[in-house]
Amino acid sequence: METLETYQLRDEQEKYFQQMKDQMSADRQRNWWEEGKTSRLFILFVSMIISSYVRHIWKSTELHEHFTSSLEILDEMRSIRCIEHMNREKFITPFIGDQIGICKAFGFEVPKGCPPDYVSKQSFTYRRGRPRKKTIEHDG
Repeated sequence: METLETYQLRDEQEKYFQQMKDQMSADRQRNWWEEGKTSRLFILFVSMIISSYVRHIWKSTELHEHFTSSLEILDEMRSIRCIEHMNREKFITPFIGDQIGICKAFGFEVPKGCPPDYVSKQSFTYRRGRPRKKTIEHDG
């Protein structure tokens, strides 16, 4: 009877697994050995937990008014980068616009040096390309 009960859950488990693969774009599992397959499935499992948490925050906060899906939240945050150069301090790109609201909804602090009041250190003294024509004023 225990085997029958477990087998009856098979369809439901397959549906959840298919949903996981669709949502995480993991339709093909290209693995050469069983350990690789197990590792990928573990990563899919963890990513589903994180995805469901993001979806929960999106639905339960004001983020659902600004974004049509939880994937749009991830797309908005995708442009943030941590830049590392040898013999230099790490640099995180500034948070702007909706990224600050997303951080507040998740309870994250914007990292030091990354608020929107950031000003680029690079300054241009000239403009590239052909200079503009001078305007001539006529009296008359």
